[in-house]
Amino acid sequence: MPLSVSNNISALNALSTKQAVSSNNIANAESSKFKKSTAVLEEGQNGAVSAKVQKVNTPGVMINQPDGTVEELSNVDLGQELTGMIPTQRGYEANLKALQAQGEMEDTTLDLIG
Repeated sequence: MPLSVSNNISALNALSTKQAVSSNNIANAESSKFKKSTAVLEEGQNGAVSAKVQKVNTPGVMINQPDGTVEELSNVDLGQELTGMIPTQRGYEANLKALQAQGEMEDTTLDLIG
């Protein structure tokens, strides 16, 4: 498999992980004491891409309960999560387009040969 195809596939896997982390954060945004995670994309060997998932331990919003106790809500910012998903989607689309172009070039080369 050509190196560029391997790099595109690794990027697709990393972007998929990043999108899954954001989806999990959104799904748990209303859960008490939930701590969001973040996925950081990193360059690996030969230009491959990987996603490193990390917990974000910033405190959530504190609210007073009627019984006088204080409850911590999740630290998920829905606006930040949703807007962060847009570049991830665009990166995914770009890598799919690159794979598609690679396939079309291979088909054209085979047609020319034969």
